[in-house]
Amino acid sequence: MNNAPPPASHRTLPLLSVWGTVLFWGLSFVSSKTILNSGVPPMTMVCIRFVIATVILNLLLRKFDPGARLRRKDILPLVASGLFGVTVYFFFESRGIKLTSASHASMIIAVIPVVTVIAEAVFFRTRISWLTGAGVLLSVVGVVFVVYQPGAGVGRFSIVGDLFMFGACMAWVVYIILSRNLYKRLSEIAITAYQTIFGTAFLIPLALLEARQWVPITLSAGLNLVYLAVFCSALSNFLYVYALSRLGPIAVSPYVNLIPVVGVLGGVVLLGESMAWTQVLGGVVILAGVLLVSRRQAAGPPPEG
Repeated sequence: MNNAPPPASHRTLPLLSVWGTVLFWGLSFVSSKTILNSGVPPMTMVCIRFVIATVILNLLLRKFDPGARLRRKDILPLVASGLFGVTVYFFFESRGIKLTSASHASMIIAVIPVVTVIAEAVFFRTRISWLTGAGVLLSVVGVVFVVYQPGAGVGRFSIVGDLFMFGACMAWVVYIILSRNLYKRLSEIAITAYQTIFGTAFLIPLALLEARQWVPITLSAGLNLVYLAVFCSALSNFLYVYALSRLGPIAVSPYVNLIPVVGVLGGVVLLGESMAWTQVLGGVVILAGVLLVSRRQAAGPPPEG
């Protein structure tokens, strides 16, 4: 069997796809912050985004995996994983982004691979090597530097927002655990499409609860909603699956780790967010820890912003 990597000419499109995914998902934190700053309630924003994304993902499913069929034993895992991966995750993330900066949120989300390793060790008795353990420790230290800012006012970065972002991390870890066996029976695009359908169904009543808070959607907020729905929740999922199928998980993993870097740069450049030196140091330490943790792992589905 020939295990050689594909020729450079065959890698161009997959590499462009994974770079597009990193860019789109990284900047999604900036778009979400812009929409929330315009007054659109959190769950309303998320619901509109995923209603649009559901339509697009199902069109992609019919085009690229028309033979995908739901079996009875897959329905409960898809419902549960859609609930945690879409509804619960974005319930926490949208509130976290609203209460903190886009750059801050993206750095906290970066620790998801670390939390996943810890959860697998606790619930599945997976052994942690000394190198992985060092990565976990580095990431914890990095988070402390990100959250703790000596001399900063209480209102500058909300600890409540940080806690919501950690809640999003936990929700995504539950999503990964619930989804792990689905990949043996269904394609990535089919899993994403079905999970989005079920997750969106749970989002609708939560958005309706915010009806009294609804405001007219500005042009800027509308364009960012389209960006989140089309590019982040639909197109990027397709690009990620395409890159994964052509390059393999080992090649894709390092690029996924760049998503928080793009999120931080986007927050600073596009939103004018400032960062203390402790945050910069913490972000670098987190990234180093995540790289150590991820170096021997397959590239699971990364979280959308």
